[in-house]
Amino acid sequence: MVPLLLLSPLILLAALGAVWKARPVHAALLLALALALVAVLYLSVGAEFIGLVQFMVYVGGVAILIVFALLITRPGDEAAEVARRPRSLALGLVCVAPVLGILLYAVSKGLPVAAFEDANPKLPVQALGTELFENAVPAVLTVGVLLTAVLIGAALFAREPGPKSELPADR
Repeated sequence: MVPLLLLSPLILLAALGAVWKARPVHAALLLALALALVAVLYLSVGAEFIGLVQFMVYVGGVAILIVFALLITRPGDEAAEVARRPRSLALGLVCVAPVLGILLYAVSKGLPVAAFEDANPKLPVQALGTELFENAVPAVLTVGVLLTAVLIGAALFAREPGPKSELPADR
C-alpha cells in the first residue's frame, strides 16, 4: 500500500506534465518518466515480470523511439501549440470527464476478494521467459526491424528539401 501511495502522485504529475508541455521532446521524456514510474510500482508490489517488461518494452523501446523520432523529424513549432492550447484544453476536459467518472465508479465498487484468492500462477515466470525468448525471437526481431524502418522512413519523409545544387555544365 505504501508504494502505491508514494508513487501514484509522482505518476500523475509526470503524466500531466507529458500532456501539458508545449515542447514535444519534453512531453515525450515526461511520458517515459511516467512509464518508468509505473514499472517501479509493478516491481515494488511484487510483479517482477510485468515490471521488467514495462521497462524493456515501453520505457526502453517505445518512449525512446518517440524521443528519437521527434528529435529527427520535428521542427520548432511550439508557438503554434501554445496558441491553440486554450481551445484544446476545454475539449480535452469534456472528453476526460466521462472517462474519469467511469473510472471513479469502477474504483468505488472495488474488485471481489475471489479475484485474489488464486495467487499461484499456472505458468511460472521462468517458464514464461524461456517460452518468450526461445520461441518468440523471430517475432521480436521482426518488430525491431519494422520499428527501425518506420523511424528511418519518418526521418526521410519529414526532411526538408535543401536547395538543389546545380551541376557544372560540361565544357
